[in-house]
Amino acid sequence: MTSFSTVTIDRRRLLRSAGGLALAASLPRFAHAQNKTLIAATFPGTWNEADRDVIAPAFRQLTGAAVTQSIILGTDQVSRLAAAKGNKPPFDVAFFDAPQVIDAVREGLIMEYPVAQSPNFRDLLPTAQDKWGPKITMQVIGLGYNPDKIKTAPTSWDDLLDPKYKGRVGLTALNSQLGIAFLAELNRVKGGTDEDFEPAFKFLKQLLPNVGAIGANLGAFATLWQQEQIDIAPYNFNFVQTLKAKDVPVEFTIPATGAVGWSTSLHIVAGAAEPELAVQYIDLHLAAATQEKLLKAPYDVIPTNAKVKLEGAITKSLAKTLDDVAKIRTINWEKINPQRGALIDRFNREIKL
Repeated sequence: MTSFSTVTIDRRRLLRSAGGLALAASLPRFAHAQNKTLIAATFPGTWNEADRDVIAPAFRQLTGAAVTQSIILGTDQVSRLAAAKGNKPPFDVAFFDAPQVIDAVREGLIMEYPVAQSPNFRDLLPTAQDKWGPKITMQVIGLGYNPDKIKTAPTSWDDLLDPKYKGRVGLTALNSQLGIAFLAELNRVKGGTDEDFEPAFKFLKQLLPNVGAIGANLGAFATLWQQEQIDIAPYNFNFVQTLKAKDVPVEFTIPATGAVGWSTSLHIVAGAAEPELAVQYIDLHLAAATQEKLLKAPYDVIPTNAKVKLEGAITKSLAKTLDDVAKIRTINWEKINPQRGALIDRFNREIKL
């Protein structure tokens, strides 16, 4: 593992912030909103870094307003917004994965997105233009593997059953988006339906002798990779790239059954204190100039703006063009969400080590 000094980290942050200011200079300017502060949710990890180092300085230069970023997972955002319903919400902009959008719409926690006020919305892929808020990226799952231990890239979920991986397969608990998405895709591949998860659980029981560890959450799962306690596992493209940037030996490949993923989107919270600033902040994420910057390392964010040309790590293991991105299979969260609690309980009873 590479060790970086404080000076190096500060320099990297300075360079990223400078990139954010350069980005702002290339975008249309909005009316300034001096002395105002937008509160925006963001995810931990890569997205927090991107929002802090690229989006925040560009937003300040474009609008004159500051942004306070609340680092919080999507499910926790829904809980906090629901608890505050009828009063001042804890943030103006919500940051959700696809399953949380369904819950937020059902509970009246977000408002329809004012497309006419968002210049970059029309440039998004049609599949990213959602009336409740634009989809700014996708998370795609496949197989992560240690190339130092596994010389030939795996091609199937069935490869996880190979006896040579006894004790070296990793999984994540189903309270993670990765865990539940893997279960749904595995179930589809093995002939299950949205109402019948027996095929997936049958496979997982067969897999148990090979499972060396189950990450309680995505942070714990990343630690398993960093400590080389596992050699192969279902994983997200973006998370693999984050680990590779830290010199962790891990590569990513899509099984022959195809890529599957879910969208991540931004939303204006119902009752937001700064709805106009919220639109400007969200629209900044949609701009081609922004997405071109976030496409590159260390962020490796899959873009949704149709004007962006793919390059780098994405084209090596995931998609050559944005048309390929638009074709990535998604999951029926309308069917999965109501069952999630029961699926987690069953996983904890039958599979969890």
